[in-house]
Amino acid sequence: MDKMEIIKGYEIFAMLMEEEKVYMNPLVTFDTVCSWIGVSRHDLDCYIRAQLGCGGTDIMKAYRDSVPSYFLQKYGILL
Repeated sequence: MDKMEIIKGYEIFAMLMEEEKVYMNPLVTFDTVCSWIGVSRHDLDCYIRAQLGCGGTDIMKAYRDSVPSYFLQKYGILL
């Protein structure tokens, strides 16, 4: 896969995580997101690992794991 396509896929992945919060849906996986944006799971995962030191699945898990503390801090709700 072309490096520019992977970089664009990385940017879209970041936008989907930050702005659209797709990680809030437990049925959405890293594979699902890669399929939506039309990039190879392997290529994007390798690029993310090179940039951040962990893979796409790890990123999604970290976002999901942070949700309960966010709601507790912002609203006083324990999920």
